[in-house]
Amino acid sequence: MLLRPLLPLVAALLCLPGLTAAQDVHFTQFHNAPQVLNPALTAAYAPDHRIAGNYRTQWSSVPIPYETLSADYSRKWGLPFEGGQHLGLGGHFLYDRAGDGQLTWLQIALRAALHWPLEDGHQISAGLQARVGQRTLQQGAFQFGDQFTDNFFDPQSVTAENLNGLTSGFASLGAGINWYYQDRYSRTQLWAGLGSDHLNRPVITFLENDAVSVPIRLNFHAMGAIEMNDLWDLSVRLLAQNQGSYREFVGLAGARYHFTDWVDFPLSVQLSGGYRWSDAAVAMLEVYYEQWQFGLSYDVNTSPFQNATNRRGGLELSLAYFITEVKPPKGFKACPIF
Repeated sequence: MLLRPLLPLVAALLCLPGLTAAQDVHFTQFHNAPQVLNPALTAAYAPDHRIAGNYRTQWSSVPIPYETLSADYSRKWGLPFEGGQHLGLGGHFLYDRAGDGQLTWLQIALRAALHWPLEDGHQISAGLQARVGQRTLQQGAFQFGDQFTDNFFDPQSVTAENLNGLTSGFASLGAGINWYYQDRYSRTQLWAGLGSDHLNRPVITFLENDAVSVPIRLNFHAMGAIEMNDLWDLSVRLLAQNQGSYREFVGLAGARYHFTDWVDFPLSVQLSGGYRWSDAAVAMLEVYYEQWQFGLSYDVNTSPFQNATNRRGGLELSLAYFITEVKPPKGFKACPIF
């Protein structure tokens, strides 16, 4: 019966309209950026609070490198219902700049997810997201043909080219569902979900009478950490994403070592490798220390664009801090005094 509230959302996500060309920002460490992956992942973790940031710089060998920055906060809210349901609330800021025209995305989003615990460590979540943002162009960064005189470019020369506007605002809606499993007797954790964005097809335009609808983005993600023994875990992360003519398939696999027998504080290190289909090979290092989580990855470009990038892909960093609140005891029993 707990699954019944999810059926309309599942139907909506599976019956999405056709997609057209365009794409959102993306992170290689998509598992460390749940805020841009699926709103149902909001507070889908054991602690009570998460504060995180992500930074990516891509194609540093080309004249204008691409940069993406995200900052996020999310937390749990207990609900006064039987069954242990809880609400996850979060908000994040996203900034992206790309290309000679310094095309930027500036976005702020709020999201909420409702989590239903099931039996034997299973949990189902459904989430919604509301996003507002602005795309901006720097017209002074362009070079137009009528600004060249005798094959020399004159930046002071007046051009007949004129954009109708240098900014375009938009509002976007997203939704998602997710399944989560935490084994009660080991470190094994599993996630699998379906996320979407731009369900309302917001319009962005810089030219008069030439508005462009942002295509719906749909992704399927599956992630897991499986305890192999007291010291080793196996990690697998998969992402399949579709937005217009853009397709992205990423597979990552790694091993995590826990130093619990060597030191008196919780420390683990994970090495991973993977591949983004037809685009890049990935190497990744992640460190987990107490409430901190740090990720460092690098993409080695393998697409035809490597002729311009010299195989230099993208450097990416992630940092997260988790807070677990001290819970009051469920009951109190005074010791008798004799």
